[in-house]
Amino acid sequence: MAATTPWLGKQPWLWSMSHERRARLVEAIVESQPALGDFVRRQPHDMTAGSWDMLSYSFERGFEVMWDNARLDPSGLLLRPLLVLWRQSVELSLKAAVIVVAGGLASKAGHDLTKLFAQLLKARADLGYDDDNDHARQVQGMIAQVQAFDPLADRFRYPTTRDGRPFEGVAVDYDELFQAHWTITTWCEGACLEFEETQGYG
Repeated sequence: MAATTPWLGKQPWLWSMSHERRARLVEAIVESQPALGDFVRRQPHDMTAGSWDMLSYSFERGFEVMWDNARLDPSGLLLRPLLVLWRQSVELSLKAAVIVVAGGLASKAGHDLTKLFAQLLKARADLGYDDDNDHARQVQGMIAQVQAFDPLADRFRYPTTRDGRPFEGVAVDYDELFQAHWTITTWCEGACLEFEETQGYG
């Protein structure tokens, strides 16, 4: 290769022809591809649009599908996307329940799972429901554990903190992660059903 380089240097037209040919080949590839249209667009008949309940359910399904794949992937590359879906699904489930039971979200709830669950418990207590039991405390403990591990809702989405400090690695028990998700979301769904049945919506 070294012996041919000087020869090419004396023949600049050959380099120009090669560059032009590569450019034409790339152009042919581009022209042969279908044009990309509006790959994200408005959809007036989207069943999740405007519905906290349906959007929450869609993320539950998304988590379950990702869980099926992540637990079979030895590389671990699907773990963080799975945890993002887990957290978002739980957050949506909590918010959907708060909206049903309390009639709206507190303005400062944000992405804090413990605050959302506290708002849900308070709304239920104001309506006379008794959550002084082991099941509610178990749900509260699971939520508190994740909130403490990921207080700013960025632990699973980014490699570093906002000031550039790297996050440590994450390890999970896939079965327990699924069970925690099911327990929390089912509790929230149960809270909604109980409210609707006892308040005359059933």
